[in-house]
Amino acid sequence: MKRTYVGSTIYHIYLSLLHLIRDSGYNPAAYGENLLFLVESTPMIEDLIPNLKKTFFREVYLISERREHVSDLGKFNYSFRRKQTLIPYMEDKHPVLVRERDFMEHSDIYLCDTDSSKSYFLYQYAAKDLKMIEDGARTYSKRHTLAEQLFKSYLTKTPIGGGFDEAVKTIYAQHPDKLPPGIQCKAKQLNIKNEVAKLDEKTRRQLFEIFLAEGALSITGNNNALILTQPLSEDGVVENEAVKIAIYRDLLTKVPENMQVVLKTHPRERTRYEDYFEGITVLPALFPIEILGLKEGFRFEQGYTLFSTALSNLDIVGERFFLGKDYLDKFTARATRSLVKNMNT
Repeated sequence: MKRTYVGSTIYHIYLSLLHLIRDSGYNPAAYGENLLFLVESTPMIEDLIPNLKKTFFREVYLISERREHVSDLGKFNYSFRRKQTLIPYMEDKHPVLVRERDFMEHSDIYLCDTDSSKSYFLYQYAAKDLKMIEDGARTYSKRHTLAEQLFKSYLTKTPIGGGFDEAVKTIYAQHPDKLPPGIQCKAKQLNIKNEVAKLDEKTRRQLFEIFLAEGALSITGNNNALILTQPLSEDGVVENEAVKIAIYRDLLTKVPENMQVVLKTHPRERTRYEDYFEGITVLPALFPIEILGLKEGFRFEQGYTLFSTALSNLDIVGERFFLGKDYLDKFTARATRSLVKNMNT
C-alpha cells in the first residue's frame, strides 16, 4: 500500500495513524509505504518527526501555512486565482512536492480538511477521488451557506472545505450520523475508541511514545478534574488573550474545590497557564489527550471544556461538562458561535 496523509494538527496526526493501522489490517508487516505532510501551524510539531519516521512513515515533510501564501501571492490572487497561482507557488517553495509527485499519483491521498496548504493537494490531485479525515468539531458544523458554496464553487474556484468539495469522495469521521446533511453519504466511521480497543500492547506503546517518552507523564491522586483548553485568542475566537484567560479563570470556579485540577494546553496555544493559575497541574501541549487512553493509570473523575470534541473521545473521564454556551457572548467568531449553539453534548 501507498498512502499520503496531509494534516496540520496533533489530532490529525493521531487519526491518520489510527487509519493507517486499520487500513493495514492491524498488521505491522502490511503498513506499506507512507508519506505525511504537516502544515507548520502547530508550534514545535517538527519535534515529532523522528518518532513518526521510526515505524509508520517513510518521510514527513513540513509545508508552509496559509498566512504565508496570502502574503506572498496577495489577497486577490489567493481569493480569485488560487488554483492558477498556488500550484506553481507551492512547488517552487517546496520542491519536495515535485519530487514526490510520482509517489502521490500512485498513492491514496487523505486530507484532514481542504483548507490552508491542503488546497494544493485538492487542486493537484482532484482526479484521484480524494479522501478526507475529520477535522474535529468543525467537520460536524456546516460552515457555509448555500450562497457561499456557490460563490466558492463557481466564482472564486476555492475549496469549500468541511468535506463539501466534489473532489472529496470519502470522509472518515468518528460519528458519521452527526455530519451535516449533504456529506453523510460520503462517510465512513473512524472511531478512536473502537480502533484503540483493537490495538495490541506493542502498537499502543509505539503510538504513545511518538508523543511522550516512557515515564514522561504521571498524574497522581484519584480525584482529578481535567480541563481541555483551546486556542481561542490564537484563532480569533475571542477578542484577545486577556478575554481567554478571564474565561478559563471563571471556568475554574465551576470545578469543585476538593478536586485537583489538571489542565491540558492545546497544542497550538502559546499561553503559559502556570503563569496565571496557582495550584494546578499543567500538562505539556504537544500530544493528543486521547493517547492517555492507551496506557493504564490515567483517570479523571470530571472533564471540562468549552467545545473540544476531544473530551467526548476519552473513556478515562467520568462526568463531562461542555461549557461553551456559557461564554457565547465572548466569542467574536460567527462560525464558533454557530458551532457551539448547535453542539449536541
